[in-house]
Amino acid sequence: MALDLLRVRRRLSLEDAAALHGHKGPWLILGYKAGERAVEVLKPFDEADLECTVKGPLRTPYTCSADGIQAASKCTTGKLNIRLEESEEVEYVFRLKSTGRVLILRPRPSVLKRLRTEPLLEAARFVEGAEHWELFEERG
Repeated sequence: MALDLLRVRRRLSLEDAAALHGHKGPWLILGYKAGERAVEVLKPFDEADLECTVKGPLRTPYTCSADGIQAASKCTTGKLNIRLEESEEVEYVFRLKSTGRVLILRPRPSVLKRLRTEPLLEAARFVEGAEHWELFEERG
């Protein structure tokens, strides 16, 4: 049987990501939207063509974004194409293996401030309703 016949083509929804993670928090949603944007811009050939480095403080809630990224981009710990890296700055670095093209997404300072200060439900609603350009500074 060819490997292609084994591939699951279905995209995971934000609700699927929340089911995996356990709740639909703002950092999970932020990661999901980052993963969606990376797939949209970089257009990976298959589920192994994209890799991601999640940079930020290695503690919750910051690391919750990694679950959203895994669900949206198919960069997963099992395939070893997602890594967490300690950093004071929060950014998501996606690289397309087939071409070397890189996309860096950094949450805007105003977004980080809202995530750190607003009640959880309000922050989650804001992130879920926002467009990618409202959430991220984009390079690449």
